[in-house]
Amino acid sequence: MLNKNAFILLMYLGALPFVAGALLSLFSIDIQSWLGTVKHAVSLYALVIVVFMAGVLWGVMLSAKDNAAFSQANFLISNVITLAPWLVYLMMPDSSTFLVVTAFAFLWLLVIDKKLFQQRLITQSYYRARKWVSAIVVLSLLILAADMH
Repeated sequence: MLNKNAFILLMYLGALPFVAGALLSLFSIDIQSWLGTVKHAVSLYALVIVVFMAGVLWGVMLSAKDNAAFSQANFLISNVITLAPWLVYLMMPDSSTFLVVTAFAFLWLLVIDKKLFQQRLITQSYYRARKWVSAIVVLSLLILAADMH
């Protein structure tokens, strides 16, 4: 049986590729023969995860009993959060611009999670973990974006 808080461990494990990308970048370790450039590997992973997190928002909103305007707006916002990084990736793949836009998308999702927590639509343990994991992910993305190699 899966522990009811196993999602917290999975959230931190999900942050590991971001941290690995930042560390590889900081120490100028080339992985090109294995996964392409570090920016490429992290960019694709970031795109997948930001879309996943926007989908989590849909799940929370679909399970919420309250149909407040805030809840309705979250469906549209999650689409914007999904499409913006994707469009930037199409125009500027594996770029620092994409990484910064994606970092902003993760921060935007965290702001929404704060409101969801205040409305008691997500638990305190989930929100606390989201804050820490978001900080790790955003910092990692910004480190990688700042790398000029």
